Amino acid sequence: MSAYRGAGRPDIAYAIERLIDHAAHEHGFDLVALRRMNFIKPEQFPYDNHMGSVYDSGEFELLLKRAIEVSDFNHFESRRANAAANNRLRGIGLACFIECSAAGTTNKDQVLGRFTKDGVLQILGVTGASGQGHETSFGQIVTTATGLHADRIEYLAGPASKALIGSGTGGSRSLYGAGSAVQNLCEQILEKSKELAAQHLQVESEDLHFDHGSWHLSAKNGSVSLDDLIKKFQPVDASAHPLDAQGEASSGSTFPNGCHIAEVEIDPETGVCEIVNYTAIDDLGVVISPKLVKGQIHGGVVQGIGQAFFEQAIYDESGQLLTGSFMDYAMPKTGCLMQIHSEHIEVVTKSNILGSKGVGESGCSGSLPALSNAVINALRPKGIWEMDMPYTPPKIWEALQG
Repeated sequence: MSAYRGAGRPDIAYAIERLIDHAAHEHGFDLVALRRMNFIKPEQFPYDNHMGSVYDSGEFELLLKRAIEVSDFNHFESRRANAAANNRLRGIGLACFIECSAAGTTNKDQVLGRFTKDGVLQILGVTGASGQGHETSFGQIVTTATGLHADRIEYLAGPASKALIGSGTGGSRSLYGAGSAVQNLCEQILEKSKELAAQHLQVESEDLHFDHGSWHLSAKNGSVSLDDLIKKFQPVDASAHPLDAQGEASSGSTFPNGCHIAEVEIDPETGVCEIVNYTAIDDLGVVISPKLVKGQIHGGVVQGIGQAFFEQAIYDESGQLLTGSFMDYAMPKTGCLMQIHSEHIEVVTKSNILGSKGVGESGCSGSLPALSNAVINALRPKGIWEMDMPYTPPKIWEALQG
């Protein structure tokens, strides 16, 4: 295992869910009932898993029920019969998983917020994006909390005017780690702006309430926007803006979980396997950026497809890597999956200010076991109940010939 998306999470989910499927077929249990029997119930949280982790929240039954509904799981056998009439082997695979996103390497995350002369809020932190969309998510946190427009918010990763600490990007923790610090920053900016608003309106601060980007008088008409306060109290010299602040937050591990269901069809003449349906229902806590979440899920699922069907490090007897270039090493391509139905169910966590859970590893943690169970489900009627990834056409074809 190494720093490859999932870093062990998909592998253990694969091992457990393949074992559950095997046990169900070996002993005549219903696949869904066996999983339900082993679910932690909502009233059992917080739950000590006796392996060093305490799960804080989860609605596993709710996710399973929705996945079964969306995927039309209960009417699968009719689709299998239709596929068989066309000389296709159809299989369905279900996987429930829970994984741990990182608590971090430091005891807290810090961000610095400072206003430029143009009235732009610059947020400096130690976590840098490599495609995850930090700027978008952190900006949405600020907009929701303060009403500042997105074009007035700028996130910068790197050195600040003072030392900042944080855990950086890793383990699917950026949003709830640094994001919670951004939320705390917003709270401090609002607290400072309340005093400035009271000064501007010549009232007591207790008479003010904040709504839609402005401070309003509770008893009578009168208000001032945060934008106006930023401009009014802009220093004429190089001194700091009175609304500048530093946010920080301590965040524990989170436990995102989900239920994924995959459906495949195999051509027995060629061994080619086609993914015909994929459903991903995930509990990610409070979702800040739905489009980015969907992108993370889709990307993780497709990466799982690569590991399940194409990717393999092959060495010869002398230890020479034979798949060291893209001439020999295959990855998923456009068209390998036409559509992923992705939904999230918000079960709020108390381990951070935002109530959010990690998302980066969820797609691949669910896809490896769901796809593997689907392939074996398709092959089982032919007497094949065991096969290791990747499920390449030659491997499937050779097994069917046997």
